[in-house]
Amino acid sequence: MDMILERLQVLETKVRETLAELAQVRGEREALEAQLRQVQSAAATRDKELEALRLERERDQAEAVRLRGEREEIRSRVEGLLGEIERLEAAMQGVGTPGANA
Repeated sequence: MDMILERLQVLETKVRETLAELAQVRGEREALEAQLRQVQSAAATRDKELEALRLERERDQAEAVRLRGEREEIRSRVEGLLGEIERLEAAMQGVGTPGANA
């Protein structure tokens, strides 16, 4: 009978140790799950930031294209005005030259 009691005590000790290990593993799992949620949240935040940056870059690129177009239009107008100024200067020189009206 003593042998049975000893075996039961050994078994009870092993069961208690196993339960303690199980509780520890559950705690570790919960901690890891909390870390995973934090990492997933951070990743989601970064994904949103990346999307916002992508949209901003697209807007900036569209703005750059628009500004280049405006620059070319202004350049054409300035060149046209310079050409007109040259024609007027040439006409004025012709008017001021003696014998140009003859």
